[in-house]
Parts: sequence; structure tokens; C-alpha cells
Amino acid sequence: MTDSVPTIYDVAKLARVSTYTVSCVVNKSAYVSPELTERVRQAVRQLDYTPNAVARSLQTRSTKTLGMLIPDIANPFYARVVRGVEDRLSKDGYSLLLGNTYNEVAAQARYLNLFRGRQVDALLLFMTAGGEDAVERMVRDKRPVVCVGRVPQNFACDSVSADNITGTKLAVEHLIKKGHKTIGLIAGELGLSAGMDRAQGWRAALRKHRIKADDSLIESGDWTEAAGCEAAHRLMDHSPAPTAIFAANFLMMTGVLRALKERKVAVPAAVEVSSSDDSEWLDVFSPPITTVVQPSYEMGERAADLALRRLADGNRPFTKVVLEPALRVRS
Repeated sequence: MTDSVPTIYDVAKLARVSTYTVSCVVNKSAYVSPELTERVRQAVRQLDYTPNAVARSLQTRSTKTLGMLIPDIANPFYARVVRGVEDRLSKDGYSLLLGNTYNEVAAQARYLNLFRGRQVDALLLFMTAGGEDAVERMVRDKRPVVCVGRVPQNFACDSVSADNITGTKLAVEHLIKKGHKTIGLIAGELGLSAGMDRAQGWRAALRKHRIKADDSLIESGDWTEAAGCEAAHRLMDHSPAPTAIFAANFLMMTGVLRALKERKVAVPAAVEVSSSDDSEWLDVFSPPITTVVQPSYEMGERAADLALRRLADGNRPFTKVVLEPALRVRS
């Protein structure tokens, strides 16, 4: 034996069997007698042999790997989505390559090229604003793609998202019932379905309660804490200033709280803050924050399942899954 990486030929020689027998035992692709199976397994352990995934992918035309793009793993919402994806994929023996785009088109393009080079079997992604064209080309070329959280506006593909219109309506109506009439919205990026839907839900809740929907109370941002802070400062400069603010995600909500602290505005006494995306951290958070709970783990599971179904049948009709959110009231 040498210090070189052991190969299937080394295992076959040590076990005194053919390379075909080794492949059948390692990949569990055909019956091998218990005696030969044990000899192969002993040789594998002795040599510390690891199957060559690249060689196998050339034979099977599958890497058993999916790629996934998310905006930022630091956001607890995306971490739970990824957990759902990985748990579902592991049941079918698939692995996941993960990339963070930070909502940048250039980063999305870079990762798409990387995943293409790694020959991932399918792609799951939260699209960046302005990045739809590249994804549309992949769908048109019949590459397996699932859009997560953000639904394309100009083409059809498999997608899984939450009902952000209903979720925002629930949160805004809760604020209205508490007596608020001037409610600011930090909607995220309005060029994405997630941002547009939240603006639509905000307007619908106000109209239902016969409150004028003043669009100057809608602010956008790139889903980061810094964007939430800047947007909250702009809202508080509005006349009249809002008595409540709904932020489209967890990170922007923390930015809102930072801005209000900088202005020495009491929360919730002077301005009440509500948010989309829940976190167990908020159960011990002060002040208490009422949130729209998105089924993030289920979103990941369903997205992975759609990708596997697309791999099994590339010609089936596209599926659009919309999951229902819930309101978690913290007093």
C-alpha cells in the first residue's frame, strides 16, 4: 500500500473480488453474497476508501447534489428554510450546496455559474431583484429550478412561497384594532413579489377599515438591518409620523428598533412595531413584538420535494405552492 488515495481497484485487489463486485456492495446496486460483501466492507475499512463521486456522476449523469441560493444565512428565517430542504433531501440521499447572495444580482450570477460547473442536479433559490432573466433562461432550457419565497412575475416555474398578502393583512388589522390609524410599512424590495404582496396586504387592511392608504407611508429596503433603520428614520420624518410600523422581515425589524432607540422613541408606548418572520428569540425579546409566522421549515421541505419531483419527471406541469401564515400576538 502507498500514501496515495485508495481506488476501487485497490479495494478489489485486497478483497480478492472484481471492481464490479466492489461497486455493487458500495452502491447497493445489486445482490452480493454475504461472504463477499463482508470481504469488501473489511477492505473498505482497512483502506479508508471513499467512492469517487465524480466518476459515479459521469456514469449515472447525476451528482445527487442540489444547489440553493438564499439572501443571508444570518437571518433565522432562511436558516429554517435550509433546514427543511436538507432534511427532505437526506431522505433520498441528496446533498446540498449553499450560497448567500446578499440580494446582489452579481452574486447570484456568480453562484449560478459555480453550480453549473459543479453539475448540480437542480437549483432552489430566493431570486434577487433584477435577477429574473437568468433564472428564466434556465427554466426555458428545462433545467430543474424551484423558486422559493419569491415568485417570478414574468414566467412560470415550480415555486413555493407564503401568502404575504394575507400575512400582512393579519398584522395590520391587529394594529388597527389596537387603535392605530397611521401605520408605516417597510415592505422590502418592491421589485419582488414578496415586497409587492406586502404592500398589497397593507392597502387591503386599511381599505377594509376605511382608513386612507397613504403610499408615502410605504418604504422599501434590501431586507437588511441597515435598510430597516434607514427606512424607519424616513417614516418618522413623515408628517404625521406613524404610531405603528410593520417591517417585512426579522432583520429590518431590528433596524426599526435601532432607529427608534436612536430617536429616543418609546416602544411600544409611542410607536408599536410588528414584523414578518418569527423567531424563538422574540419570546424573551423586550419590547414584545407581534409577528407573522411564516411556515419556513415547511417551505424548505416542499421546495426540496418539488425539485425531486421535477428530476423524476421533467415534463410535468409547473406547481405553485402557497403556504398560509399565522399571526403570533405578543402582548
